[in-house]
Amino acid sequence: MLAPMVVVLAALTIYPFLANLWYSIRAVDLTQPFKQGFVGLRNFTSVVTGSGFLHSLTVTIVFVVVALALQLVIGFLVALALWRPLRGSRIFTTLLILPFGLTPVALALAWRLLFNPSGGGINVLLAHFGLPTLDWTASDALALPSLIIVDTWQWTPFVVLILLAGLMALPKEAFEAAAVEGAGFWRSVFYVALPLLRPLILVVVLFRGIDLFRTFDTFWVITAGGPGNATETLNVLLYRTAFQNLNFGRAAALALIMLVIVLVVSQPITKRIVSPRERR
Repeated sequence: MLAPMVVVLAALTIYPFLANLWYSIRAVDLTQPFKQGFVGLRNFTSVVTGSGFLHSLTVTIVFVVVALALQLVIGFLVALALWRPLRGSRIFTTLLILPFGLTPVALALAWRLLFNPSGGGINVLLAHFGLPTLDWTASDALALPSLIIVDTWQWTPFVVLILLAGLMALPKEAFEAAAVEGAGFWRSVFYVALPLLRPLILVVVLFRGIDLFRTFDTFWVITAGGPGNATETLNVLLYRTAFQNLNFGRAAALALIMLVIVLVVSQPITKRIVSPRERR
């Protein structure tokens, strides 16, 4: 009964992976169609020693680390606010679904209009209050923070919902025991709630970290890797290598390098999520 699904999954995952592996060890440059053949690891060395790889890797790391930290901190604080009985909290929780339920490209286009230096909604609002306007996506210093703002706005509600569900599932006895010992609200949060939520927080870090690492649509629609290469992540570099430079061999090698990075970084987090008893 599972055979049809196994065949479909194999066709959609195993075959593309093997094809990507095959391209990565061959010279597949459409600008030089007569110079194709086996090159071994030359594509990998060319990608790693290329001028844009280290810069793109740095941009990707900054984006992932800063955006993930903001989403965890803000998401946890909002989840704490909704955890306590407040009027209208259920309505607000329902509204949280809207940002990450929107189409990514449409959302990025909306933010691109808001960030427009001349006539964009954000600058119009700043000028209304007498504040200086900013070149949000046209400045090397502000382009990446602007994209971090967009992703934080879109995906923090997801973190809120996950952590809120975890807070509501925590046993009340632990907090009652802490209250008997004289612990206040924030002490209970730091010494009771956070340790109990640690596996769930690690799951959020794992999934959001991987999702942030592979973010492409927001970058391409809003800045296209610019200005210059200020927001050129590894995904943008991969797209340019494959579909602008038409070098599919190097693009396939870069894709495999990105896969290795994800596996190496996610492995320790996965081990921490799984308890020692389950690992045995």
